[in-house]
Amino acid sequence: MIHVCDSIMGSGKTMAAINYMNTHPNNKFIYITPYLDEAERIKNGCMNLHFVEPNEWSNGAYHSKVKHTSQLIKEGRNIASTHQAFKYYSPDMLEDIRNKNYCLIIDESIEVIDKYDLHHDDLEMAINGGYVVRDGDTYSMTNKAYQRGLFSEFFRLLKTRKLIRLDDKGNSDLDDKSVDEKNSYYYWILPPSFIASFKEVYILTYMFESQSIHHLLAVNNMQYERVGIKKTEDGKFSFGEYPGYVPEYAKHMKDMVHILEIPKLNAIGGGRYSLSVNSMRNHPEDVERLRKNIGNVVRNIWGDVPANRKMWSSFTTVRNNLSGKGYTRSFLPFNARAKNEYKNRKYLIYAVNIFMRTPEKLFYQKHGIDVNEDMYALSTMVQWIWRSAIRDGDEIYIYIPSKRMRTLLINWMESLSDDEEKIYIEPTYYEDTYGRDWRKKLTEVLDEDTDFDD
Repeated sequence: MIHVCDSIMGSGKTMAAINYMNTHPNNKFIYITPYLDEAERIKNGCMNLHFVEPNEWSNGAYHSKVKHTSQLIKEGRNIASTHQAFKYYSPDMLEDIRNKNYCLIIDESIEVIDKYDLHHDDLEMAINGGYVVRDGDTYSMTNKAYQRGLFSEFFRLLKTRKLIRLDDKGNSDLDDKSVDEKNSYYYWILPPSFIASFKEVYILTYMFESQSIHHLLAVNNMQYERVGIKKTEDGKFSFGEYPGYVPEYAKHMKDMVHILEIPKLNAIGGGRYSLSVNSMRNHPEDVERLRKNIGNVVRNIWGDVPANRKMWSSFTTVRNNLSGKGYTRSFLPFNARAKNEYKNRKYLIYAVNIFMRTPEKLFYQKHGIDVNEDMYALSTMVQWIWRSAIRDGDEIYIYIPSKRMRTLLINWMESLSDDEEKIYIEPTYYEDTYGRDWRKKLTEVLDEDTDFDD
């Protein structure tokens, strides 16, 4: 049975999971978390269950964490580990998991489809060498042993995940002999067996329907039930009916997140697709304008805020072009999740407009999955924001130049304050003030006298 606990950050999901495990001591658990310190929290919170964290040193010898994990599974131990390690579970490990009747708890949704930079000629070399075989839309390993070398990491991944190639129309069944390298991409896909191997699964997340693990379950017709959080009068948390408990802070979110609303600085992001990765690639003049805007925010609005209190992001393709004095080293990728060391950052810049990669989106659509790109963008942004000081209840200040992204965040915060039952509503599209003429409007704005233009 798969249970999805879809509940906002800070609602007690981890505490509910700890309570569940402590009250089911006869079960065997694997707890997957993005943070090493959260693994320690599980160990301390479930002292009687004797959780073990896999490491590279055990029984007096160095070895891989995966090898240690495999041994712990054979012994039937309770395990607290990270998302990254989980992706390397081999078929033999999954077989042992089935035999031991393990339960799985995933804290924060894992990515089940990952883009992989692979040149077709390298793949052809592996195929011609007898190491890889293609079956339909999937590439897999043969029984031929591969010695350590250039492709070691590739084969390590291929043992545990499916590799497919998609084109820019979402097609996966492509002819190897007529590959268009410019318009085809390789993706790792986590097999459904990773989830199906466990007798019970709890996924602790927020905005579940926007995430790739939801799409994986849908593509494979894997059923799940939603659960919420129940908070007792004595402050304890447990799993309960959906949607369940909503923390008080959520209703005051809009008072804690201060969004910069200066038209002359926000005009750069007026169009629906402006500041998207393709837009920035095709319009370097927008990137330069955005760099100046960010510099103005840092120097003239925030003033003497030290760099270690700032956090900013954009696409890696334009990161260097947007960097500047006072914030360059405070960069955090826009889709970062497993980061805990930025929780002192109160001044944020989110200079992206997010859309799902076209091949990935079309791949889901061909499997009957309707992707909500607004919810996908909102979920990615909210997770990034939650790396900052707001996770500890502090107010934050944020510059979001994309009108689409800014409006999604505002609508979401308004929904929290209006009615707890509306937390899970789909984000609505904004009114595009500038429409197709947004660049003309931007020119007009920048031609005016401004205190913020260098």
